[in-house]
Amino acid sequence: MTPERRAERDRTTVEPGAESVYSAWKGWDEPEAFAAVARGDDAYFRSELREVCRFTRVRDVLEVGFGSGQFLGFCRRQDWAVTGTELLPELVSAAQDAGFTAYGADALDALPDASFDLITGWDVFEHIDPDQSVEFLRRLRAKLRPHGALFLRFPNADSWLGNAFQNGDPTHVNAIGAHKMTYYAHEAGLRIVLFRGARRRGFQTSVIHGVHRMTAGAYAEVAGTLRRAIYFPALKVVLSTSDVVCVLTPE
Repeated sequence: MTPERRAERDRTTVEPGAESVYSAWKGWDEPEAFAAVARGDDAYFRSELREVCRFTRVRDVLEVGFGSGQFLGFCRRQDWAVTGTELLPELVSAAQDAGFTAYGADALDALPDASFDLITGWDVFEHIDPDQSVEFLRRLRAKLRPHGALFLRFPNADSWLGNAFQNGDPTHVNAIGAHKMTYYAHEAGLRIVLFRGARRRGFQTSVIHGVHRMTAGAYAEVAGTLRRAIYFPALKVVLSTSDVVCVLTPE
């Protein structure tokens, strides 16, 4: 069973129509809002991808698990050729209706190998069964060009700050921290070039986000750095954010 099929099974074993229930619960059931990119979203994606764009010329992008399509919309704004895969058929239809190249998750292997400069998985990897995680990464690696980068964001299993996100979704089946990610990368033939806390949104998103970034966010950075120095000086763990970002390249 492929990782996507197993995740699809996990999402849909409750009752028929569970996919639509999941979309509604996530707030993804408004077709007119599909791929909408607010000012804060644009600033956030630019910030998260800053390092990647410094060492990779991005032209062709694959997003695995595109959800509400925000990142698809961002890619369109950058004039990047973007392709998306998604488990939920109603979201695939919404993406196609909006003019995107979009497929069901089971079409991943049919995409041409070595055809993407950037592959992203925003809050996707935690949905993949641990027994299938290495194979999932290998499949993504096959789609990367030699100079390409794989960008993953997922809840931070090394910090209590990640618990609300990891445990708040019943389809999350894998808790991933820095040490586990290192194992996955090695086994999949990938090299970790960046492992850090996810960026915090600022005033471009809202006043509340901006104030939080300047106050609680700044405190969390200092406190997390001190805790790591005291308890985990030899490990590349992140203790200051609820989500982490991992950027990988082919070995």
